[in-house]
Amino acid sequence: MADDAQRLTALTTEHFGLAGARSQAASESASRSALFLGSVSSALIALGLTAQVSSGGTVFRVFALVALPTVFVLGVFTFVRLVELGIEDFLLGRAINRIRHYYLEQAGETRRYFMLSGHDDASGVMANMGMRPSAWQLYFTAAIAVAVVNAVIGGAAVALAVGIAFGTSLAVAVIVGAAVALMVIAAALRYQHTRRETGTLHPVLFPSDGPA
Repeated sequence: MADDAQRLTALTTEHFGLAGARSQAASESASRSALFLGSVSSALIALGLTAQVSSGGTVFRVFALVALPTVFVLGVFTFVRLVELGIEDFLLGRAINRIRHYYLEQAGETRRYFMLSGHDDASGVMANMGMRPSAWQLYFTAAIAVAVVNAVIGGAAVALAVGIAFGTSLAVAVIVGAAVALMVIAAALRYQHTRRETGTLHPVLFPSDGPA
């Protein structure tokens, strides 16, 4: 009995630590997203005021070519960190489910009071969040939302730079900027897709097609 009590205490302590780490990851994800979007909003407001003062002249162009790339770099850093936080959240979810499986094994008849499953695979983690595993889920992450906004910023910066450097028409500059934005989004999707396997490196002990 002493061994069982010590084992339960150890797992409960680990569960508490994992839940705290998961909460911190979610908090950091929200704060980093807010920081980036706040920087975007501030930059756009500053660009609008500068455009009014300089009537879209040299001052506006110089400021835009400094501000937009700076915000873009911040967006890249934010995106990469959000991908890492997403992987961390998934891995922590797997670890919590594995411990919950032990609780369910010990619960006996009272296991029916547990609504969440103890499966430590992707299906189990997603099911406990009220979702189903799908390739489309990769398009709905906070990281991709930031990547889309950042792609627009990068495309706008390139379009402005092309228009200034080569004196091209507005249509050509917009097309070049749109192409760059699409490439940034494609690169972000590819990066997230290649990194998502990190959270599944640990072996699955309690798959969803086994007992709950």
